[in-house]
Amino acid sequence: MTEGESIYEFLRDHLDEAGRLSDPDLRLPDEKTDTSGLRWAPGAMDGVLGHHAGSADSDQAQAVADAIVKASRRPTKRRLRDLYRAVDTDGVLEYVDAAIELVAQAGADPTRVHDVGRWLATTGSNRSAVKVGIALIGVSGLDRDVDVVRVLGAHEEFTLFAAVALKNGLDDPDSELWALAAAVDGWGRIHCVEQLRDTDDPAIRSWILREGFRNSVMYEYLAHIAATTGDLLSALRAEAPDRELLTAAGEIIEALVQGGPAQDLEDYTEGADAVEAYLSHMATRAETLGDFHAVDAIRSFLDRDGSWDELSQQGWTATRRAAFEDLCAQILDRDVWNDLIAVALLSDDGGEFWRADQAARRRGIDTYDIHLRRVREDPLGHGWFAAWQQADAVRAQALATLARALLPLDQIASGPADELGLGQEWRANSALDWSLQALRDHPGVGAELIVAGLQSPVTRNRNMALQALKEWPAARWPDRARDLVTALADHDPNPQTRELAGEVCGVRPG
Repeated sequence: MTEGESIYEFLRDHLDEAGRLSDPDLRLPDEKTDTSGLRWAPGAMDGVLGHHAGSADSDQAQAVADAIVKASRRPTKRRLRDLYRAVDTDGVLEYVDAAIELVAQAGADPTRVHDVGRWLATTGSNRSAVKVGIALIGVSGLDRDVDVVRVLGAHEEFTLFAAVALKNGLDDPDSELWALAAAVDGWGRIHCVEQLRDTDDPAIRSWILREGFRNSVMYEYLAHIAATTGDLLSALRAEAPDRELLTAAGEIIEALVQGGPAQDLEDYTEGADAVEAYLSHMATRAETLGDFHAVDAIRSFLDRDGSWDELSQQGWTATRRAAFEDLCAQILDRDVWNDLIAVALLSDDGGEFWRADQAARRRGIDTYDIHLRRVREDPLGHGWFAAWQQADAVRAQALATLARALLPLDQIASGPADELGLGQEWRANSALDWSLQALRDHPGVGAELIVAGLQSPVTRNRNMALQALKEWPAARWPDRARDLVTALADHDPNPQTRELAGEVCGVRPG
């Protein structure tokens, strides 16, 4: 009936004894990539759509509902094949809830709907069919198929659907959701913890506060849940919270300050009290660069121009904010940070180095020579960006000379195309980006880099080179630049780049 390997059986064969995937990055049998070689991370498309997107596809929902109802009433080979074709499509989130509601309105027998859902979930070779199957068994009584949901939910492409199925299909789903949340760490972790928002289990609430908010996408998605469900304020009001708690609290507060995709510090009604309690501990116990960044995040929040009149109703009064600012300054201005920064700047751990570098910038420590060393060690890495950020006129000339020596400019300048330039094969082009982006502030510097950028197959390189020339006086342009820009205005494969080139050289493309 379905073609290809069953995704359910494939995943079952790759689970360890604890029910986790032996390879967290395991590719599904139906894996697809676009022509550029890009692929969505597991669960990312549904995660983005679920948090930030749009309206339901009513036509698709009706078509799928009709196919489900027919297959549940009489599951002939033809009807099952028609159903599989109906759900063999991307964008399940756009129609699945509406389709399930239509199935219920049609009076379909729940037991038979469950059987159809189990068939899709366990035999489907296409991820969309499996997702619809999980949803159907979740709304039609899950108890006898919890194991099916566990297996499929272990892969983050399906964790959202598994979490919702557990929530819908079990009388007491929290322990299952917790186990699933602990088995994943990306979008799947986010979806599971969101389903645990209202849990009253003290062990789960403590886990969310101390660990469960951490994920490989953005802590910001779960920080507010960690603070509220985990009762951050009560934990911080303890006389001597342990180091694990203080570290987690700092990460949560920093994520709440950053905000963005979910509720943030302004939405946290106990935020001022929690910050006060946290800073009182940091006054004597701040000892890691993580602590430094959390306190610095609080300082940046206090510096922002916000709706303080409204926030004062939540405790963010002018007097209190001034006290917080003084305490942040006292903590951040301690000399002990310099030693911690110096040690961490020698770390091979990317995260630790980044924290040290950002702390150094906050304290006005020049790290140019360190980034220059990292550039020489890995010319195709990210060291260029930080080095250029600390470049004056003399350093700019030195960096441009170094880039000309270390980057394969002849290979980069292979001719305009419309490439995105993502992935390992384009590392040299990505490395050139940092210099091209910086050169707009240094007219006349790095002529060879500009010329190479104008001839790159990566559209982003050409755009950055054009933007630099747009800021330079015409007298400082490289000798070949005008001819190259004119050619791009006439023939660049990307229409937006053609238009930009026309603006830069003053010739409107026809």
